Amino acid sequence: MILEDNIESGTNISEEKQKKLKYVKIYDALYLKIMNGEFPPGSQLPSEPELARMMGVSRMTLRQALSLLKEDGLISNARGKGTFIIDAKNNITFEQPFTGHPVYNWCSVTPEKTELEFRIEPPSESITRTLQQKTPAVVIADRWYKNDGRVFAYSLSFLPIETISKYGIDLNDNAGFLNFIQKNLYEKSESTRINIRFSGAGNFTAQKYTLSEKGHFLMIQETLLDERKIPIAVTKHYIPVDTTNINFTLNNSTI
Repeated sequence: MILEDNIESGTNISEEKQKKLKYVKIYDALYLKIMNGEFPPGSQLPSEPELARMMGVSRMTLRQALSLLKEDGLISNARGKGTFIIDAKNNITFEQPFTGHPVYNWCSVTPEKTELEFRIEPPSESITRTLQQKTPAVVIADRWYKNDGRVFAYSLSFLPIETISKYGIDLNDNAGFLNFIQKNLYEKSESTRINIRFSGAGNFTAQKYTLSEKGHFLMIQETLLDERKIPIAVTKHYIPVDTTNINFTLNNSTI
């Protein structure tokens, strides 16, 4: 599925790039406020101008952070009324046996090259809750998928450092690490928990490249579980809607 000579770039990113993007910091701060009950389910967030002033950021940065909270199923927009906190327990996920990498299985374009960057950092509260375990460090891996020189999909993975230790992964071997997260990790998982949402966050989350001029994506959040049902990795895959081969049926209409 992935050959070593298909890697266009396989490096751990520089110290400068390790600095968190501003919208991620705001996302983390708002996530914590929601989890701590400062913004309880059913409550309304302050208006965008007011919330941006409270957080000390521009409205653009705030909107990017809110897009990630919406992906997490924590907020919902009511046209003409505002943004409301919703109960994450009501989010729908489904668990299934191993099915393989979504970009390869659910995308109409086949990757020819994969660009990889990764870093190691302490987990935020949101990452800790997503991984459903406390860990001293996580490996965060960015992957950009290219066909005919064009980037068409992006994946963002979170691996607890225990996963790296358990499977004896050498992070100095970039080709080996990429092959592990693209292929071997799926073979080692017992099952996969999937959550699929429509998203507008693909382009700014991918950072380095514009994935789609239209800006409409499927965000496939994939949690790979071991035999104890403990996550060994969580990945958000962003695939432009017009390049996915998944059909959705809502109210007897296929989209």
